[in-house]
Amino acid sequence: MTLSLRVANDKTSKDFIKETIIKYHSYVPSNSSVGRRIDWIVFNDDIPVGMIGIGSSVYPPPKDILTHTKLSMKEYKDNFNSFASNWRFCMREKIKNAGTQILKELRRQAPLQWKEKYNDDLKYLITFVAGGNNGAVYKADNWSMIGETAGLPKHKSVSMKWDDKESLKKKYVKPTGENKKLIFFKRIEQNKNKIYQKT
Repeated sequence: MTLSLRVANDKTSKDFIKETIIKYHSYVPSNSSVGRRIDWIVFNDDIPVGMIGIGSSVYPPPKDILTHTKLSMKEYKDNFNSFASNWRFCMREKIKNAGTQILKELRRQAPLQWKEKYNDDLKYLITFVAGGNNGAVYKADNWSMIGETAGLPKHKSVSMKWDDKESLKKKYVKPTGENKKLIFFKRIEQNKNKIYQKT
């Protein structure tokens, strides 16, 4: 078994990712996202078997992210583009021990691709786990489980990064405790002498 990640940058690869999410993601079978986004196809011995992707972080952030990073809301907003969310990780088949290998390779490639595409330094990865899952694959890759979201009614989660105060008031949905998600966090260890070198 040889696992590798390749950036999805053409229609065929993007169609594969869309189909993988819609058919195989267990609890959020949606290909829609807001903001920045970079996706990879997961290959096993040159056969496509899944996908993983990162995108813009969340705003406003859950308080546990601020607590863990020791950032104020303003500091988080000022550093927003150094955060990315692992917005999907979806496999078409189960492969033993694949998860940690894929996450390790994601951590290697993500800062390079983020810098190349958006010219920002990627320092933190976050992800949200729901659907009855416990985040075992992230724990195995030494991500920290830092908290839990307050929980919103189904289909009521929205990105509010670009809204003004008046639109925020209209869009605000009070947490109800439904659909809570576990929050996992990983700081990307960077060697400044190597991080921008292409491999």
